[in-house]
Amino acid sequence: MNAGKIFLSLLKESGINKIFIVSGTDYASLIEAKVEDPSLPDFEIVPHEITAISTAIGYALGNKLSAVAVHTTPGTANALGGIMSAYTSRIPLLVIAGRSPYTEKGSTASRNLRIHWTQEARDQGELVRQYVKYDFEIRMADQIPAAISRAIQIMMSEPRGPVYLVLPREVSIQEVNEVKRIPMDYYEPAPSPEKINKAKEMLEKSERPVIITWRAGRRKEWFESLRRFADSYNIPVLNYAGEVLNYPSNGAMALDRFDLRNADLLLVVEAEVPYFPKKIDLDIPIIKVDVEPSYSYIPYYGFRCDLCIQSIPSNFFDYISIRAKSYDEIRELKIRQEEYKKQEIERLKDRKSIHPKYLSYEIGNVASEYNLAIFNEYQFNPRYAKLNEFGSYFADLSIGYLGLALGAGVGYKMATNKDVLITTGDGSFIFGVPEAYYYVSSKYPTMVVIFDNGGWLASAEAVDEVFPEGLAKSKRYYPGADFDKRFEIGKTVEAFHGYYELVEDPWEIKSALIRGLEKVRKENKIAVIQVIVDKVR
Repeated sequence: MNAGKIFLSLLKESGINKIFIVSGTDYASLIEAKVEDPSLPDFEIVPHEITAISTAIGYALGNKLSAVAVHTTPGTANALGGIMSAYTSRIPLLVIAGRSPYTEKGSTASRNLRIHWTQEARDQGELVRQYVKYDFEIRMADQIPAAISRAIQIMMSEPRGPVYLVLPREVSIQEVNEVKRIPMDYYEPAPSPEKINKAKEMLEKSERPVIITWRAGRRKEWFESLRRFADSYNIPVLNYAGEVLNYPSNGAMALDRFDLRNADLLLVVEAEVPYFPKKIDLDIPIIKVDVEPSYSYIPYYGFRCDLCIQSIPSNFFDYISIRAKSYDEIRELKIRQEEYKKQEIERLKDRKSIHPKYLSYEIGNVASEYNLAIFNEYQFNPRYAKLNEFGSYFADLSIGYLGLALGAGVGYKMATNKDVLITTGDGSFIFGVPEAYYYVSSKYPTMVVIFDNGGWLASAEAVDEVFPEGLAKSKRYYPGADFDKRFEIGKTVEAFHGYYELVEDPWEIKSALIRGLEKVRKENKIAVIQVIVDKVR
């Protein structure tokens, strides 16, 4: 049996059933092996690395072991943004790369194209090393079992993240007589009794603690344990919808805002940035519960940590009990905030133009009514939606590399068979490589809603922040951030037999969303609804 077939067989034994692939000349042995044995992992072609790695990320978020295969150094370079996202947001992902053949003659796998010289790097792993947990180039075929087991062990152990395996073409055709999978179990941290007792003491003493999180809902058991803890002890949750849904939006402890100057303790759970020191200067105790509370990959990091607990959230919340805090103030805050949003929506729905908050409200209603998962990249505001179930909401990942949502939404649908609504800005829609998304989504249809505000709003907002009295702000003119022209960018879906609609009036939104969803569910088509929105948050 040759090494390519062994490689795929061991991936299948490890639980990897799909490989999202952007093929190249380095994968001859894998393709031959798949033809010989169709039971090997399926190759899902995604014709661009940005979309391919995004799809693999979405598949991983659907609780599946996920792998993506890219072509040597060019493919690695195209995929690097997604690798960065997976690393900083702790998403397990096996990234497979070929390598330019390292021999010039003597093997059927030796170099035979000009690019086989020019694509070779001095150190291919160096391209990704800052943003992977492990990288290894397989040098001999008999290293494959250990390399695969170790890669999957490392990517699945907390903090989870991407790993990078390189399979040279000459190695991939080597013959091996005996192969045995090497078991290597995953692992995750838990708090010591001393840390639990100290946390309990600090929380008991506190009268107004606040939970701040960003991705404590990444795993179902974490989501449930945080919900039980917050509800049992009346501790409000900020960022209930952060990078993922961390706590139900209809829960009693879900607050949109809380003046942290009125808190006397912060319980920071799976959040690298609990607040902005530029905006608020706090001098209160902070307990951090995190699988890696120091965030050692960030070079400069000045947040205090009075008690650092390296643990998965459920191992902390499920083994601590304290006295319940006063509920009255939180209840009043929740009522006021919900009433404010209700009145705001009433004002916005009668406007001639579409405010992003109102579009978010309508999307949230449809998603709730039809049990859709939302994959959001920027403009959608989760505070105006009904998000109550684990896995119902995913936002742009920590590092902010744009172009994720299109592919990730499709990958999540593949993993869960749940219908997905993708919300994206016009700029991030383009970054997502729409044609590559259409190609893969034609098999697994999803619906996209484009919040078209005519440019990159975050760039314009940065000008206002840095130059609050500046000329650009006074003129509302942002060259380099505002698009010069507006196009029907979603209409390209029609080339892939999908459905397109342009919406410019608030009263059209709901019916357009329903029509799009019907195309997905009844006609198995991709739907793209492009909505012209105000250039505000």
